[in-house]
Amino acid sequence: MKRRYQIRMVVLSSGERLPMFLDFEGMPLFDVTVYSLTQLRARNRAANTIESSLRSIMVLYIYLDIHKINIIERLQQGELLSLVEIESLVEFCHLPMAEISSRLYVESKGVLPSPVTTSLEKYRKRFDQTSRKEVLPASAANRLRIVRDYLVWLSLVRSSQQKKQSCHVESLREAQQLIVKAINSMMPDVCTSDCLDDREGLDQKSREKLLEVIEPDSEDNPWMEEYSRYRNALIMHWLYYHGLRRGELLGIRISDINFQESTVVVARRADDPQDPRRNQPNAKTRARKIRLSPGLRDMTEAYIMSHRIALPGARKHNFLFVASNSGKPMSISSLNKVFTVLSMKCPELPKLYPHIMRHTWNERFSEKMDKKKINEGKEKKMRSYLMGWLDTSGTAAIYTRRHVREAANKISLEMQKNMLGEDKNDE
Repeated sequence: MKRRYQIRMVVLSSGERLPMFLDFEGMPLFDVTVYSLTQLRARNRAANTIESSLRSIMVLYIYLDIHKINIIERLQQGELLSLVEIESLVEFCHLPMAEISSRLYVESKGVLPSPVTTSLEKYRKRFDQTSRKEVLPASAANRLRIVRDYLVWLSLVRSSQQKKQSCHVESLREAQQLIVKAINSMMPDVCTSDCLDDREGLDQKSREKLLEVIEPDSEDNPWMEEYSRYRNALIMHWLYYHGLRRGELLGIRISDINFQESTVVVARRADDPQDPRRNQPNAKTRARKIRLSPGLRDMTEAYIMSHRIALPGARKHNFLFVASNSGKPMSISSLNKVFTVLSMKCPELPKLYPHIMRHTWNERFSEKMDKKKINEGKEKKMRSYLMGWLDTSGTAAIYTRRHVREAANKISLEMQKNMLGEDKNDE
């Protein structure tokens, strides 16, 4: 089935990446485009942030299509969504995109009627026969905030186009209030027991296994091609030993590396016209210069001189990591695929993704600071610099959950033993 909507990244002559919301004919939707330009781009939102917002708005439009709701006609009549429809929309925003797409396919076969003529209970029963998967509460909440803001903006625009004495102006104001109040009241709580499942780094056993598997000469290395083995091993070492974000890693150029000083500059180059990738990998953090160990420096130099150089396409640009066949700068999707293959071919490892390496680095850093007995203030400054965070940032707490939990449990256990007099028996 042909997709009804899609997000396409447009590269302007200045190098700026601008996501566009297109219909099934490949044409931009007027209202969504105006909203994107005036409410997102005009506020200097990053291209990835705009794209994420547009994907949430896409969920809204798919919902409207499934239930045959013409939102423009509703607005012209001074209406938005009924309370039943809002509750149904909130439930819809909890679904993963795969499930949303399948429901759109079912609708195209004429199975789903509009909620105007079908009660919410009957609507739910249609899909209660199978277990329903849901996105994380934080993801659903983010979708709902964006959908809420977009609907309110739509109604405000239509209100401004109405004459002040029009009866629709007041009814639109009431519709806005209903949208805001209802969605806010149904917003999922993201600070629940789900926090126990927050991402953490690899444990010691998994770290050792990963480093063993990705060695180019390892029998368990899942790649057959020599270039892929060496490139992917180098990628893992860069991520493991420096905790870089994937956008930072893929943005590194050979010219950023000073092999004599054994340093690399992690730079921010948003909307770089010299980057041919439509979906440009970006560094979200501050630019910084970090040291390379002699081993990682030599491994990087060997990759450049013995493997990267053999790809003709790689000679046309300066990016360090390149695609195995074309030699073009490596894409985000290609990097994600490296981790997917590793997870599939090495089931003894936990589910892998690029950002888990950043969590792992931070846990290793905490362990090293504990051994060296570095005071908390100095540790925070050192970590913030190496990660590219502001000194006042509280981001470190996100990446040190396992270390904090294990340290707290260790102290708690010692306290219990002291209270029960068990410490003597352990000696």
